[in-house]
Amino acid sequence: MEHWLLVGLRIGVLIVGTLVTLWALRLTLRSEGDRLTYLLLMLGFGLVTLGALVEGVLFEFGGYALLEAHTAEAFPTAAGLALILLSIVRSRV
Repeated sequence: MEHWLLVGLRIGVLIVGTLVTLWALRLTLRSEGDRLTYLLLMLGFGLVTLGALVEGVLFEFGGYALLEAHTAEAFPTAAGLALILLSIVRSRV
């Protein structure tokens, strides 16, 4: 039961993360002002979403233990959050 709950949550994160990333891409393409801020935001959310995908694939299909897969997720997630923070800082300047 817990396994399928985790799988369902990961799928939910992938769906929402993909939608947020696509929305940020839409903002980037429609923006006539500072596109770099929106591009950083889009890349940040994309990396966070990619981290969730990496963890799921490594755990389900790669045969990695949950701790190893979660550790691999931390790298793109941290990079994505750093890009999101950078886009917020840029928008405030």
